[in-house]
Amino acid sequence: MSDLPRRRLLAVTGTALTGAVAGCSGSDDDPTEDDDADPDDEPDVEPTETGSTTDVEGTILGEITIDNVDETAHTVDVIVEFDREIEAWETTALEANETVTLERSWSTDPGQVRVTARLDHGEPVAVTPARWNEPDCLNLYVRIDREDELAFLSDTGSGPCGDGDADIDDAEA
Repeated sequence: MSDLPRRRLLAVTGTALTGAVAGCSGSDDDPTEDDDADPDDEPDVEPTETGSTTDVEGTILGEITIDNVDETAHTVDVIVEFDREIEAWETTALEANETVTLERSWSTDPGQVRVTARLDHGEPVAVTPARWNEPDCLNLYVRIDREDELAFLSDTGSGPCGDGDADIDDAEA
């Protein structure tokens, strides 16, 4: 990896981190800031199939599939975090044009999820469900493209997350 792409990656990461920190530095202490706020409001709840309600907090992480569409073999590290705790760290060696689905060893409960992937011991790339508007459940596809770069794809409608109708959205890393 040359210095220029690494510097560009560090600059983009620094900019994104600065934006994230700036967005989190606000205060929610004053309920009068929201004209529609009602101090008697209960937390957001969502009805279940049985008609009861449950608190909706976080995303369920379904499957993680790694897809190497490159003509060379690669190694990918995948770290799964829930509520800032590492639940799984998998290192997978993939041959050219090989696809592997990781064994699901992380929580099946909703939580604050972050998945970090690293290609061939390079720079790590992290994604959260916020990239896909915080779905209730999220399957991730980590794709190694023909330029030896990682891309993340999401699927909220198959496997553990749905009825089998795939709904894949691209999000380049």
